[in-house]
Amino acid sequence: MPVDLEFDYKQSTASMDIFSQSSIDELRAWTEKLDKSKYVPKDLSDKQILLFYNACYGDVERTKSCIEKYYSCRKNAPEFFDNRYLHLEDMKNAQQVLEFSFLPGKSCDGYDIVYHRLHDTDPSKYSLETGVKLLFMTLDACLYKRGPSPGFIFLFDMRGVRFGHITRISLLSLRKFFNYIQEGVPVRMRAIHVLNTEPVLDKLILLIRPFMDKKFFDMIKFHNKTEDLESFYETAIPRSSLPPDHGGTLPDTQTLHKKCMQQLQLLEPYFKAEEEQRIAALPDKKREKAMEKAFKNLEID
Repeated sequence: MPVDLEFDYKQSTASMDIFSQSSIDELRAWTEKLDKSKYVPKDLSDKQILLFYNACYGDVERTKSCIEKYYSCRKNAPEFFDNRYLHLEDMKNAQQVLEFSFLPGKSCDGYDIVYHRLHDTDPSKYSLETGVKLLFMTLDACLYKRGPSPGFIFLFDMRGVRFGHITRISLLSLRKFFNYIQEGVPVRMRAIHVLNTEPVLDKLILLIRPFMDKKFFDMIKFHNKTEDLESFYETAIPRSSLPPDHGGTLPDTQTLHKKCMQQLQLLEPYFKAEEEQRIAALPDKKREKAMEKAFKNLEID
């Protein structure tokens, strides 16, 4: 069965800057004929296809490439995309250590904003893999509810990040993360703002820079703790779309995080259906192994 998404298809397409239903039909027909070695489901809904089409500005060939990359990345990074259940022990820990939210407001240019920071700054409690899983779940939840967007901004608060956090980062996980975020994620990435930069920033950049292309790296804007953010409020994200820790008028970050986690919990049937759709698209032998692994890893709540 196709995976259903909450956003309104007609309303979304009416507000898009580029849209052609014939292109969506063409893309659906293309997915139905693809070989299973591409891992792309043959039952993608128009809503699912629309997210890729919008992210690629209506370019059909780019959309095909993005879809293939998306499913290849998800197949090759099960630590990020499989078993997305908040009741699992590692996910419970991550919810206590980290904070995530897709903010209720928009940027100055009308872009969606995904927010992230540490809640517990003890490096021994940090896991990049579960953090990335929660980040992508938060992004998926925003797409599920709001549909195609003219753009996305990632807003990271670096407060409390230490060298100990960097030592817990796997280079393989970094490579998978940037491969997906640069080539497979179905959004128009506009900017990454990093607030409250810490002294360890230089070491972090040395670690991650090799995995980023120039275009992506140029999207990153760093803001130190003493910076006057008035220009930021006027040109990037207004105070009305920020929590009070950053001079805004939204609820505090922990309240926003708890609300986001509640939304992710309610979306458990969606995350389960999305994973089952991906498993069904695998070649027979890989599908059997994936189903067996998913069954073993799923703990009873």
